[in-house]
Amino acid sequence: MKKIKILALVALLFLLPASVCAYNYGEHKAIGDQAFIKFVRSLQESGRAVTFLSFSDLKLGGANISYGTLNGLSGDHVGDPYALIELLSDSSSALHKIMALHDEYIAMGSSAAPDGKLVKLDFGYAMLAMKNLSHFYRYGKSFQEQLRPFDQAIIRQCQRPELVKAAFNKLNKTNAINMYVTLHLVAMDWAAQSGRLKDQPEQARNLMRFALLFNGFADHFLEDSFSSGHLVVKRTVVASVVNNKALHDFYSANGTVVLNRKAEIWKAHGDGTFNKPEFINESARVIEAVELSLSDLWMAYENAALTQTEADFITRIPEEKKMQENYLLNNIPALKLVPIPYNSDLPSLFENTLVTDSMKKANQILPYRNFVRSRIGNSVVVGINGPSFSTKNYYRAFDFRINAGSISNRYSVNSKGGKKGVWDYWHGYTLAYSWGETGPYRDEFHKGATHQFRAGLRSNFDYWLSDKKFIGIYGYMEGGIQYGNRETSLIFVPSVGLQLGSLLNINYYNMPGWLRLPAQYLLPLKFRQGVVLTVKQPPKYFYGFEMDFVL
Repeated sequence: MKKIKILALVALLFLLPASVCAYNYGEHKAIGDQAFIKFVRSLQESGRAVTFLSFSDLKLGGANISYGTLNGLSGDHVGDPYALIELLSDSSSALHKIMALHDEYIAMGSSAAPDGKLVKLDFGYAMLAMKNLSHFYRYGKSFQEQLRPFDQAIIRQCQRPELVKAAFNKLNKTNAINMYVTLHLVAMDWAAQSGRLKDQPEQARNLMRFALLFNGFADHFLEDSFSSGHLVVKRTVVASVVNNKALHDFYSANGTVVLNRKAEIWKAHGDGTFNKPEFINESARVIEAVELSLSDLWMAYENAALTQTEADFITRIPEEKKMQENYLLNNIPALKLVPIPYNSDLPSLFENTLVTDSMKKANQILPYRNFVRSRIGNSVVVGINGPSFSTKNYYRAFDFRINAGSISNRYSVNSKGGKKGVWDYWHGYTLAYSWGETGPYRDEFHKGATHQFRAGLRSNFDYWLSDKKFIGIYGYMEGGIQYGNRETSLIFVPSVGLQLGSLLNINYYNMPGWLRLPAQYLLPLKFRQGVVLTVKQPPKYFYGFEMDFVL
């Protein structure tokens, strides 16, 4: 069991996108708490804050639980709201220890406790990170398509503890927008039920607490929707292993331009940026969205309390799927603020607003995403090498390589926001197995294949001749062991190569996965020259080409 936990920890830290958090626990908590305070202040202006606060005091397991705490724990540490209540009610639970650990690191200036310490405290944290796909947009799918999985029946299922796990199993396979909308509507329905029972204070209070609990869960995913790293990955099990962490981390740090339904255009960033002064407007937008989400609860309560009817938001949702998607988009205020998913149909979202060229540009499929993925995503590489410079001292072999991880990179743009005239570099790790033969041979030693096991560093340097064309220089610095022909020796294998496809407008990384390897085999445009160095033998030179496969 200990070995399994260690492997899961490695997967969490190396393969998955930063614990699938758009913001860290402390950032989620700060967003939720600040939004809650703003919302209560808005109620004070109308004299309704006392009523709301009498419903919203939440004390579980001897601790006062703030709205921001619910935001931070939901989805990342606990799988559903009922489990959250159960764990918070037990002061000895791992969840209370997690909260204390987070608070300890927040007090030291961090935004959350390290993932490694969290997994040691609660192995379930790693499991949630591995299986939950719903913290992300579906990259390349329109706003309406994000809501295609919406199922109104799940709202009622979520209100029954015995059905909630099955409901969340379905929700966890969808996306952040659908997750937020579904759980937000569950919360609004709880709030409406509370309003209809306003003359029974204890029952009304319990129902409103359920509303806040579910909305706290929902708002975690609403907050995720503002994170650049959560807008650009294709979250599947395979992609999690190959490129999600790298893409998430890259775009969280570098940002990406987005557009919302208020026609606001800005550069969104990800975790670790919430409290930075330069991102104050971005942070304010997230807080405003959560405040609007809370306002929906209060409106649902007040409308039901006033009319005492069963007619509410949920009963007005159309049954026809296409009408349903647009109804939800047009009637949930927080969705006006979140980034519009890339490749959406903008005219359908801006019926009374002129769609400008800058809006279209902000919403287009990211032109360099696949290039970035090819540089930082984990990849499998097949190489075919033959003799060069010498037919006597040579190395001929097939290479099977895994490129993984990122040590450092620089990705820059020119003064016009394009790529012409700039250098990029990317450094990471590489691991290779090579099967072939070396020469020259003496007959008595020519007993079969030569095997190499190598590990080292990989580097890419790209110079952009225009916004669409670059020349790529890449190389490996590897060391390892070679055995064969009755001897074993330590080896050092440096190599350098050119990647020329972009110069011919042939970018394999933009091709469908099934086409990339055949295309690279039929038209190889990635070549390298290398040498095998050992202590006892002369240098063995080789020349070859490589075929990359990045999912």
